[in-house]
Amino acid sequence: MSSRDERTENMKYKDLLDRWLEDQRTYQKYSTYSLYYNLCQNHIIPALGSIDIEHINQDIVQEFILQKLDHGNLVDGSGLSMKYVKDLLCIINLTLGKGLEIRLPYESPKQIEIFEKDEQIALINHLQSNINPRNFGILLCIHTGMRIGELCALKWSDIDLMNRTVKIDKTMIRTYTKLDGSVLRVTPPKSRSSNRVIPLNSTIMYYANLLQCDDETYVISGSDHYIEPNKYRLYYNRILKNLGIEHKKFHSLRHTFATRCTECGCDYKSLSQLLGHSNVAITMNLYVHPQMELKRKCVELLVEYYK
Repeated sequence: MSSRDERTENMKYKDLLDRWLEDQRTYQKYSTYSLYYNLCQNHIIPALGSIDIEHINQDIVQEFILQKLDHGNLVDGSGLSMKYVKDLLCIINLTLGKGLEIRLPYESPKQIEIFEKDEQIALINHLQSNINPRNFGILLCIHTGMRIGELCALKWSDIDLMNRTVKIDKTMIRTYTKLDGSVLRVTPPKSRSSNRVIPLNSTIMYYANLLQCDDETYVISGSDHYIEPNKYRLYYNRILKNLGIEHKKFHSLRHTFATRCTECGCDYKSLSQLLGHSNVAITMNLYVHPQMELKRKCVELLVEYYK
Protein backbone atom coordinates (compact mmCIF):
# COMPACT_ATOMS: atom_id res chain seq x y z
CA MET A 1 0.00 0.00 0.00
CA SER A 2 1.52 3.31 -1.07
CA SER A 3 -1.43 5.70 -1.00
CA ARG A 4 -4.80 6.16 0.65
CA ASP A 5 -7.98 4.51 -0.67
CA GLU A 6 -11.67 4.30 0.26
CA ARG A 7 -10.82 2.10 3.26
CA THR A 8 -8.98 4.98 4.94
CA GLU A 9 -12.05 7.21 5.34
CA ASN A 10 -12.63 8.26 8.97
CA MET A 11 -9.33 6.62 9.90
CA LYS A 12 -6.76 8.13 12.24
CA TYR A 13 -3.37 8.69 10.63
CA LYS A 14 -1.73 6.38 13.19
CA ASP A 15 -3.84 3.45 11.98
CA LEU A 16 -2.83 4.08 8.38
CA LEU A 17 0.84 4.30 9.35
CA ASP A 18 0.62 1.03 11.30
CA ARG A 19 -0.83 -0.72 8.24
CA TRP A 20 1.79 0.84 5.98
CA LEU A 21 4.66 -0.17 8.28
CA GLU A 22 3.43 -3.74 8.35
CA ASP A 23 3.52 -3.73 4.56
CA GLN A 24 7.03 -2.22 4.51
CA ARG A 25 8.31 -4.89 6.89
CA THR A 26 7.35 -7.53 4.32
CA TYR A 27 8.66 -5.89 1.17
CA GLN A 28 11.54 -3.60 2.14
CA LYS A 29 15.06 -4.37 3.33
CA TYR A 30 15.00 -4.53 7.11
CA SER A 31 17.34 -1.55 7.41
CA THR A 32 14.90 0.54 5.33
CA TYR A 33 11.95 -0.72 7.35
CA SER A 34 13.67 0.11 10.65
CA LEU A 35 14.35 3.67 9.44
CA TYR A 36 10.68 4.09 8.50
CA TYR A 37 9.54 2.54 11.78
CA ASN A 38 11.65 4.80 13.97
CA LEU A 39 10.68 7.96 12.09
CA CYS A 40 7.00 7.07 12.37
CA GLN A 41 7.10 6.06 16.02
CA ASN A 42 9.37 8.86 17.23
CA HIS A 43 8.15 11.78 15.16
CA ILE A 44 5.14 11.40 12.87
CA ILE A 45 2.75 9.45 15.12
CA PRO A 46 3.30 11.60 18.25
CA ALA A 47 2.59 14.78 16.26
CA LEU A 48 0.06 13.72 13.63
CA GLY A 49 -1.12 10.23 14.54
CA SER A 50 -4.34 11.27 16.30
CA ILE A 51 -5.58 13.41 13.39
CA ASP A 52 -8.17 12.06 10.95
CA ILE A 53 -6.50 11.39 7.60
CA GLU A 54 -8.96 13.56 5.71
CA HIS A 55 -8.08 16.54 7.92
CA ILE A 56 -4.32 16.40 7.32
CA ASN A 57 -3.51 19.11 4.82
CA GLN A 58 -0.53 21.04 3.50
CA ASP A 59 -0.64 23.66 6.27
CA ILE A 60 -0.55 21.04 9.03
CA VAL A 61 2.36 19.17 7.48
CA GLN A 62 4.25 22.40 6.70
CA GLU A 63 4.03 23.46 10.35
CA PHE A 64 5.12 20.00 11.50
CA ILE A 65 8.19 20.06 9.25
CA LEU A 66 9.21 23.59 10.26
CA GLN A 67 8.95 22.63 13.94
CA LYS A 68 11.31 19.73 13.36
CA LEU A 69 13.79 22.00 11.60
CA ASP A 70 13.49 24.72 14.25
CA HIS A 71 14.40 22.19 16.91
CA GLY A 72 17.68 21.74 15.09
CA ASN A 73 18.69 25.18 16.30
CA LEU A 74 18.33 24.28 19.96
CA VAL A 75 21.47 24.04 22.07
CA ASP A 76 20.66 20.50 23.17
CA GLY A 77 20.77 19.27 19.59
CA SER A 78 17.36 17.58 19.80
CA GLY A 79 16.35 18.48 16.26
CA LEU A 80 16.52 16.53 13.04
CA SER A 81 18.89 17.00 10.14
CA MET A 82 17.58 18.07 6.77
CA LYS A 83 18.10 14.50 5.52
CA TYR A 84 15.78 13.07 8.17
CA VAL A 85 13.21 15.80 7.59
CA LYS A 86 13.18 14.86 3.92
CA ASP A 87 12.71 11.22 4.94
CA LEU A 88 9.71 12.29 7.05
CA LEU A 89 8.23 14.08 4.06
CA CYS A 90 8.78 11.02 1.89
CA ILE A 91 6.83 8.83 4.34
CA ILE A 92 4.01 11.36 4.66
CA ASN A 93 3.61 11.70 0.90
CA LEU A 94 3.80 7.93 0.36
CA THR A 95 1.15 7.17 2.96
CA LEU A 96 -1.24 10.06 2.30
CA GLY A 97 -0.89 10.02 -1.47
CA LYS A 98 -1.64 13.73 -1.61
CA GLY A 99 1.58 14.98 -3.19
CA LEU A 100 1.93 17.80 -0.67
CA GLU A 101 4.24 20.59 -1.80
CA ILE A 102 6.15 21.44 1.35
CA ARG A 103 8.68 24.25 1.30
CA LEU A 104 12.03 23.61 2.96
CA PRO A 105 14.41 26.39 3.98
CA TYR A 106 17.69 26.65 2.11
CA GLU A 107 20.59 24.75 3.65
CA SER A 108 24.09 25.24 2.29
CA PRO A 109 25.83 22.00 1.26
CA LYS A 110 27.98 20.45 3.96
CA GLN A 111 31.71 20.29 3.34
CA ILE A 112 32.68 16.65 2.83
CA GLU A 113 35.93 15.67 4.49
CA ILE A 114 38.74 13.90 2.70
CA PHE A 115 42.28 13.15 3.84
CA GLU A 116 45.09 15.43 2.79
CA LYS A 117 47.75 13.62 0.82
CA ASP A 118 50.32 13.74 3.63
CA GLU A 119 47.75 12.42 6.12
CA GLN A 120 46.86 9.58 3.80
CA ILE A 121 50.51 8.64 3.24
CA ALA A 122 51.13 8.64 7.02
CA LEU A 123 48.12 6.39 7.53
CA ILE A 124 49.14 4.01 4.74
CA ASN A 125 52.72 3.78 6.03
CA HIS A 126 51.46 2.90 9.51
CA LEU A 127 49.05 0.25 8.22
CA GLN A 128 51.68 -1.39 6.00
CA SER A 129 54.34 -1.30 8.72
CA ASN A 130 51.98 -2.94 11.20
CA ILE A 131 50.06 -5.26 8.92
CA ASN A 132 47.39 -7.43 10.52
CA PRO A 133 43.80 -8.28 9.55
CA ARG A 134 42.32 -5.10 11.06
CA ASN A 135 44.89 -2.82 9.47
CA PHE A 136 44.53 -4.67 6.18
CA GLY A 137 40.81 -3.83 6.24
CA ILE A 138 41.48 -0.08 6.41
CA LEU A 139 44.10 -0.44 3.67
CA LEU A 140 41.54 -2.30 1.57
CA CYS A 141 39.08 0.60 1.93
CA ILE A 142 41.76 3.09 0.91
CA HIS A 143 42.42 1.13 -2.30
CA THR A 144 38.84 0.10 -3.19
CA GLY A 145 36.46 2.66 -1.67
CA MET A 146 34.20 -0.01 -0.17
CA ARG A 147 31.79 0.88 2.64
CA ILE A 148 32.46 -0.15 6.23
CA GLY A 149 29.46 -2.50 6.36
CA GLU A 150 30.66 -4.21 3.18
CA LEU A 151 34.12 -4.59 4.69
CA CYS A 152 32.87 -6.04 8.00
CA ALA A 153 30.79 -8.66 6.14
CA LEU A 154 33.71 -9.62 3.88
CA LYS A 155 35.08 -13.17 4.06
CA TRP A 156 38.12 -14.60 2.33
CA SER A 157 35.80 -16.53 0.02
CA ASP A 158 34.93 -13.12 -1.49
CA ILE A 159 38.53 -12.45 -2.51
CA ASP A 160 39.68 -14.17 -5.69
CA LEU A 161 43.47 -14.26 -5.46
CA MET A 162 43.91 -15.81 -8.89
CA ASN A 163 41.84 -13.17 -10.72
CA ARG A 164 42.83 -10.35 -8.31
CA THR A 165 39.29 -9.25 -7.49
CA VAL A 166 36.99 -8.80 -4.50
CA LYS A 167 33.27 -9.51 -4.70
CA ILE A 168 30.86 -7.22 -2.85
CA ASP A 169 27.44 -8.81 -2.39
CA LYS A 170 26.56 -8.25 1.27
CA THR A 171 26.80 -5.71 4.06
CA MET A 172 26.69 -5.81 7.86
CA ILE A 173 24.40 -3.40 9.67
CA ARG A 174 23.00 -2.99 13.19
CA THR A 175 19.46 -1.71 13.35
CA TYR A 176 17.16 -0.76 16.23
CA THR A 177 13.42 -0.52 16.65
CA LYS A 178 11.36 -0.56 19.84
CA LEU A 179 9.57 -3.61 18.48
CA ASP A 180 12.63 -5.78 17.70
CA GLY A 181 15.34 -4.16 19.79
CA SER A 182 18.94 -4.01 18.56
CA VAL A 183 19.66 -6.51 15.77
CA LEU A 184 22.85 -7.15 13.82
CA ARG A 185 22.18 -8.37 10.28
CA VAL A 186 24.12 -9.36 7.19
CA THR A 187 22.01 -8.35 4.20
CA PRO A 188 22.41 -7.61 0.48
CA PRO A 189 24.27 -4.31 -0.02
CA LYS A 190 22.78 -0.84 -0.13
CA SER A 191 21.32 -1.12 -3.64
CA ARG A 192 21.31 -3.44 -6.66
CA SER A 193 24.20 -1.52 -8.22
CA SER A 194 26.19 -2.00 -5.01
CA ASN A 195 26.62 -5.65 -5.98
CA ARG A 196 29.93 -5.43 -7.81
CA VAL A 197 33.36 -6.93 -8.41
CA ILE A 198 36.35 -4.66 -7.75
CA PRO A 199 39.82 -5.34 -9.20
CA LEU A 200 42.63 -5.35 -6.66
CA ASN A 201 45.90 -3.54 -7.28
CA SER A 202 49.38 -4.91 -6.65
CA THR A 203 49.67 -3.36 -3.17
CA ILE A 204 46.51 -5.02 -1.90
CA MET A 205 47.39 -8.30 -3.59
CA TYR A 206 50.76 -8.40 -1.81
CA TYR A 207 49.11 -8.18 1.62
CA ALA A 208 46.18 -10.38 0.61
CA ASN A 209 48.57 -13.21 -0.27
CA LEU A 210 50.41 -12.59 2.99
CA LEU A 211 47.27 -12.78 5.17
CA GLN A 212 45.14 -15.27 3.24
CA CYS A 213 42.96 -17.52 5.42
CA ASP A 214 40.24 -20.16 4.99
CA ASP A 215 37.20 -19.18 2.96
CA GLU A 216 34.85 -18.76 5.95
CA THR A 217 37.27 -16.50 7.85
CA TYR A 218 36.26 -12.86 8.16
CA VAL A 219 38.88 -10.69 6.47
CA ILE A 220 39.22 -8.00 9.15
CA SER A 221 39.18 -10.34 12.16
CA GLY A 222 41.29 -13.20 10.82
CA SER A 223 38.87 -15.64 12.47
CA ASP A 224 35.33 -16.99 12.16
CA HIS A 225 34.12 -14.22 14.50
CA TYR A 226 33.01 -10.96 12.91
CA ILE A 227 33.81 -7.41 13.99
CA GLU A 228 30.76 -5.21 13.65
CA PRO A 229 30.98 -1.70 12.12
CA ASN A 230 30.64 0.33 15.34
CA LYS A 231 33.53 -1.51 17.01
CA TYR A 232 35.67 -1.30 13.90
CA ARG A 233 35.11 2.47 13.76
CA LEU A 234 36.50 2.74 17.31
CA TYR A 235 39.63 0.89 16.23
CA TYR A 236 40.04 3.19 13.22
CA ASN A 237 39.52 6.27 15.43
CA ARG A 238 42.28 5.14 17.78
CA ILE A 239 44.72 4.80 14.90
CA LEU A 240 44.05 8.35 13.72
CA LYS A 241 44.46 9.67 17.27
CA ASN A 242 47.73 7.81 17.80
CA LEU A 243 49.08 9.15 14.50
CA GLY A 244 48.07 12.71 15.36
CA ILE A 245 45.74 12.90 12.34
CA GLU A 246 42.66 15.06 12.77
CA HIS A 247 39.59 12.87 13.16
CA LYS A 248 37.62 12.11 10.03
CA LYS A 249 34.72 9.71 9.67
CA PHE A 250 35.48 6.24 8.34
CA HIS A 251 33.38 7.11 5.29
CA SER A 252 35.98 9.78 4.47
CA LEU A 253 38.18 6.92 3.21
CA ARG A 254 35.57 6.34 0.50
CA HIS A 255 35.40 10.04 -0.39
CA THR A 256 39.20 10.16 -0.51
CA PHE A 257 39.38 7.07 -2.73
CA ALA A 258 37.02 8.68 -5.26
CA THR A 259 38.89 11.97 -5.25
CA ARG A 260 42.32 10.36 -5.69
CA CYS A 261 41.01 8.22 -8.55
CA THR A 262 39.85 11.31 -10.45
CA GLU A 263 43.16 13.04 -9.75
CA CYS A 264 44.94 10.03 -11.24
CA GLY A 265 42.82 10.24 -14.40
CA CYS A 266 40.22 7.52 -13.74
CA ASP A 267 37.17 8.02 -15.94
CA TYR A 268 33.92 8.78 -14.11
CA LYS A 269 31.99 5.80 -15.49
CA SER A 270 34.57 3.31 -14.20
CA LEU A 271 34.75 5.12 -10.86
CA SER A 272 30.96 5.05 -10.54
CA GLN A 273 30.97 1.28 -11.02
CA LEU A 274 33.84 0.80 -8.57
CA LEU A 275 31.83 2.69 -5.94
CA GLY A 276 28.63 0.79 -6.72
CA HIS A 277 26.58 3.82 -7.78
CA SER A 278 23.53 3.56 -10.01
CA ASN A 279 24.67 6.48 -12.18
CA VAL A 280 27.64 8.78 -12.74
CA ALA A 281 25.82 11.85 -11.41
CA ILE A 282 25.82 10.42 -7.87
CA THR A 283 29.56 9.89 -8.08
CA MET A 284 30.22 13.41 -9.33
CA ASN A 285 27.93 15.20 -6.88
CA LEU A 286 28.83 13.31 -3.72
CA TYR A 287 32.30 11.84 -3.98
CA VAL A 288 34.51 13.81 -6.34
CA HIS A 289 36.34 16.65 -4.62
CA PRO A 290 39.19 18.14 -6.69
CA GLN A 291 42.03 19.54 -4.62
CA MET A 292 43.37 23.08 -4.92
CA GLU A 293 46.36 22.10 -7.06
CA LEU A 294 44.05 20.60 -9.70
CA LYS A 295 41.80 23.64 -9.61
CA ARG A 296 44.86 25.83 -10.04
CA LYS A 297 45.92 23.83 -13.10
CA CYS A 298 42.47 24.42 -14.59
CA VAL A 299 42.65 28.20 -14.29
CA GLU A 300 46.30 28.27 -15.39
CA LEU A 301 45.28 26.61 -18.67
CA LEU A 302 43.56 29.87 -19.55
CA VAL A 303 46.90 31.69 -19.49
CA GLU A 304 48.16 29.66 -22.42
CA TYR A 305 44.80 29.79 -24.17
CA TYR A 306 44.63 33.59 -24.23
CA LYS A 307 48.25 34.14 -25.32
